[in-house]
This record gives sequence, structure tokens and C-alpha cells, in this order.
Amino acid sequence: MGFAGCSSDGNQFAPEDVLTNALKQHNEVPFSYYSEVDLKNYENEALVDHYFLKEWVDKDGKRRMETESSDGGEKSIAVYDGHTLISYEPEENRAFVVEGEESLALNQISPRQVAEQLLNMVRDTHEITLRGEETVAERDTYRIRAEAKDQGALWGDQEVWIDKENWMVLKLVIHTGNTMIEMEYTKVELNSDISPDLFKLELPEDVQLMDLDELNQSEQVTLDEAAEQIGSPFLYFPETGGLTIEGIEMYRLEGEINRPEANLDYAQNGVPYLTLTVFPAPEDDGSTELFPGEEAIKVRNQEGTWMEMDHFRSLAWQEDGITYSILVHHPHLTKEELLSLTETMIPVK
Repeated sequence: MGFAGCSSDGNQFAPEDVLTNALKQHNEVPFSYYSEVDLKNYENEALVDHYFLKEWVDKDGKRRMETESSDGGEKSIAVYDGHTLISYEPEENRAFVVEGEESLALNQISPRQVAEQLLNMVRDTHEITLRGEETVAERDTYRIRAEAKDQGALWGDQEVWIDKENWMVLKLVIHTGNTMIEMEYTKVELNSDISPDLFKLELPEDVQLMDLDELNQSEQVTLDEAAEQIGSPFLYFPETGGLTIEGIEMYRLEGEINRPEANLDYAQNGVPYLTLTVFPAPEDDGSTELFPGEEAIKVRNQEGTWMEMDHFRSLAWQEDGITYSILVHHPHLTKEELLSLTETMIPVK
């Protein structure tokens, strides 16, 4: 990774130093703070989503996050008290309650953590330069620019503003294809006196308690059962040449993405080989734009896409009303071999 620049105040911080300290801060919060965040999402330079966030974080790991859309139509409150995570949607009067170790895995609600995770992802794929110092939320920051070395990189160019005192990421601008995400802290109060009552959330008596396991429920099924739930006899790889189906997991996705989805896990001679995902094709929106890292490709004489980025490789296409997506696991399976393999696919009888 290339580095250039130093601090104008004589501290001689190189971008590498700033980046290292910011990432070190990722899992260390030695202070409590209250913050307000402005989050915007653009597509083709048009604003499509705008949210306001308020965040209270205790140095012991307790946190509270309140989120509201700019038009007031979407509101949510998430509270983690060190043991239990409660996520509440007042408008829908429904909530999730998760306790114990499982709550730790879901407790990734901080925009600070999200920003630093993204920063970690690009440190080896982008050219990092220091672009001076600016003020964000009345705090002095280093401005870092990360330019993608490869035009096909999953994450495009980024600009990051990092607090000079505590290395928090206070502003982040991400360009990916025709989208841009802008996150900016508009207010930060360090070592603020946070009432313990903020980490308690009393739910209404008539609240609808949602079960995460039920929403993301999956079941092991047979090929025939998968085809029945998908609604048509989809194509699959027959078990020949050492290729075996290790399991078929059926999902029923709900919400904005509402569809049945089957994942077929394959192994070759006992070694994980690939995962085939099938689901009913959504209505065509007419969009032919490729995501960063994707290339157009012919699959079974159909228009498809191939993505290869670091260790992530996938093939996708639509055929006879079904969307097919293949995630490659075996490191020696090439794109050409996979395309040949798709020609052997047969319908579920």
C-alpha cells in the first residue's frame, strides 16, 4: 500500500500511522461518548435515503442507538446493556430481544465500527494519502483519501476524516459504482455523563415480539421439496465424478426481499466445492449496469455475470424464470471449468 504526506502541525503522522491508530481503536473504547450522525445514500447523484442517528456509548460496552429517517417515517431504538440486545420499532410496535452470547454477535450497531471495518477492508487494495487537516463536529481531524488501485475493486474511492485526539472516524464518503454513501458526525461529546437509565428499554405491553430464528428460519429439505417451494423444477448439478450434495437448505426470506431460496452445498471427494443458490427471478427492471468487479459473461447461452475479487468468486445468471448464483469454494476450480460444469446441469425431476 502506498503512503504519502505528513501532518502540517509538525507531528509527522504518515497515513500509515493514522490508519493504524484508527483501526486499533476499532475494538477499544476507553471513554464514553454521545454523538449525532447524519447518514446519506445517493444513487446517480440523487439522494435516495437520509437518516439521523443518535448514539450513546458507555466505556463498558453498553450502547443505545436511535435512528430516524429524514421524513420521520422510519424510527428504531436499539439498546445493549452488556447482556441483552433489544431492537424496537415504535411505528410497527414490534421488537427483537436477544440475550447472552448471541446478542454480542448482533451488537454491531455503531457507525464508528462500520466505518472502521470498511477502512480495514481497503487498506491493501487502495492507495492511501494524507490530504491535510479539517474540522468535523468541532473536532480536529486528519483527512485521508483512499483511491482504489483497481477499477474493479469492490469498494471504490473513499475519503475518511479521523479524529486527531482519539482516532475515531468522524466522517466517511464511499464511492461504489453509481452509489455514494456519506456518513458524518455532526456532534460528539466525549466522556459525557450518561445516565444508566438510557441502557434500559421498557417495551409496551402489547408489543409484538419477533423471533429472529423464525424470521431467518431455514430447514434441510430434499431436491423435490426444494423444487416444490421454489415453484418450478430448477436446474442442479448431478452427483457424478466425485461431486456430492452435502445438504440443501431452504429459506423463506421476508420483508423487502420476499422469496423462497434454496442453497445446495456441494463437495468433491469430501472437499467443499461450491454453493448453488436458486430462487424465482425478480421482475426485470431493465438495468444492465454491472457492479464493481463484475464482468458480463455467457452462461448456458444466457446473459450472466462473473465476479472475481480477492478470494471471492461467483457466477450468476437467469434462465426460465429462475435466478442461479454459484459461490466458488474450491481454490482450484477455474472460471472455465465452472462454465463447462454448468452445461451438465439437469432439472429436478
